[in-house]
Amino acid sequence: MIKTNMLNYRSLFFVFAGTMLLSSGCVKETYFGKSTFKKILYFTLSNETGTTSINQDSLIIRLNVDGNADLTKLFPDSVRLSTYAQLSPGVRVPQDFSKPVPYTGIAEDGSRSVYTVIVNKQSANPQISNSNFNEWYTPSGKNYKQPGLDASSEWATGNDGVVSLSSANTTPIEIAPGDFAAQMITKDLGVLAQLTGQRMGAGTLFTGTFKLDLANPINSAKFGIAYTSRPKSFTVSYKYAPGTPYKNGAGQTLSKLDSCDIYLLLENRTGQVVKRAATAWFRSGEMVNEFSKITIPLVYGALPTGSPAYQLPENGQFATANEAITHISIIFSSSAAGAKYEGGVNSTLVVDNLVLNY
Repeated sequence: MIKTNMLNYRSLFFVFAGTMLLSSGCVKETYFGKSTFKKILYFTLSNETGTTSINQDSLIIRLNVDGNADLTKLFPDSVRLSTYAQLSPGVRVPQDFSKPVPYTGIAEDGSRSVYTVIVNKQSANPQISNSNFNEWYTPSGKNYKQPGLDASSEWATGNDGVVSLSSANTTPIEIAPGDFAAQMITKDLGVLAQLTGQRMGAGTLFTGTFKLDLANPINSAKFGIAYTSRPKSFTVSYKYAPGTPYKNGAGQTLSKLDSCDIYLLLENRTGQVVKRAATAWFRSGEMVNEFSKITIPLVYGALPTGSPAYQLPENGQFATANEAITHISIIFSSSAAGAKYEGGVNSTLVVDNLVLNY
């Protein structure tokens, strides 16, 4: 602590100003006048299994319930809101969760945030919705398609990050009448993107959400959705054509060959530290002209010694065998180093018919 009797008046002013800044940083909902805060911070349902996922960017809340639950009669049994905020509909008011249900956080000043609550039954062998990639929709105000029926989809892409400089690079492709797959293409985004070291844009498809963060583009993608089961492996059909030349974010041509990435991660996110529960990873630069079906086994717990460094969790944390699984992340990318804004020009990955095997 700073002793005020050792400070002159000028120092006291800065101590006071610093204290005010510290207070505003730590106690974010102190205010003069009526509060504008209206977040749903915690939300659970009767019969819930696993952990609720609340995305404060997309205002989407996802959770799973017991396979025997009646979706038409569920109700929130525990909710936490911003200070002074209210919820509509209220806690313990039954709703029909067989379809997405809107919940509104109402701030003290009357402003509102509308969240969408999406509930799935946790069956013995759950699959990810739209894992055959036949359903696509056009987001409001956009000129490209996204996987799913609407914005509540469990699948997301990085399209919103490339359309300002190019066209969408994750799109549906019809492989037979009425049968679609997801196509991802790595694009050279040109000299404007090169100015920020982001010249190469890989096509991506993943479970989670995407909201463009111009200040920190890598932070735009939020991987993972609520999930509690333990598959043994996953199967997917894919085609791949690595493109050339291979460039980095500065537009330099490198003496490298491109590879696609196809992987699945199970995680425990109940604590302050995210722990990896299981890993299944496929990376290949082989040219595959016709659809090839691959099955990738999941390795639970720590990966074997000598596993590729890219497969290891960044924080080095693995879950133990008895820790719960709360989230699943499935990621497809036309360039394995896409997160570094590297890849082969026009590298193309096409995927179809993802199945979780139990």
